[in-house]
Amino acid sequence: MNALPTPPGDVDVGRTLRDLRKGMGITLQQLATGIGRSVGFVSQIERGLSRPTVEDLTLIAGYLRVPSAALFGRLESAGLGADDPVTRAGDRLCLRYERGVTDHLASPRLSDGLCLLETMLEPGADTGEGPVMDSQQQGGYVFEGRVVLRVDTRQWTLETGDAFQLAAHQGCRLANPGPVPARLLWILTH
Repeated sequence: MNALPTPPGDVDVGRTLRDLRKGMGITLQQLATGIGRSVGFVSQIERGLSRPTVEDLTLIAGYLRVPSAALFGRLESAGLGADDPVTRAGDRLCLRYERGVTDHLASPRLSDGLCLLETMLEPGADTGEGPVMDSQQQGGYVFEGRVVLRVDTRQWTLETGDAFQLAAHQGCRLANPGPVPARLLWILTH
């Protein structure tokens, strides 16, 4: 099986994950057990043979006790300066997930306790089967399309111009029920 292609500007999430895991002295088995997945599943992500869902990456970040944004890797290696306050549209790092979700990192750095992501959900896309739970307070603003937000047993349909805010450790699930892509701005604190 060949690795999935990584277009220019896309984050090699497998390599970033492997580097983080190994740097922390965590085995593949420990990570897999910790997130309730198989060793093969984690290995395929690390080798670039499959893409995780948003839910999977959030579980991984939680187990590693790092903000989800840490899985974008080192910004300096992407040519983004540590002191530069601007991220140009063409310079954004991109993280593609299974199930039709793509994140573009809009923040020029991740060290200041704030992260901005532009998230695209293709028609029919969702973040995964279970709730995405992050250790960070977060919020979102819908720029285009329609998004269904599920928190616990409650559900809201958000249209263009609608926004939401979630407390740290509050799980949610997003889905795009519409026939056109949906675009959101995510704001995360860490």
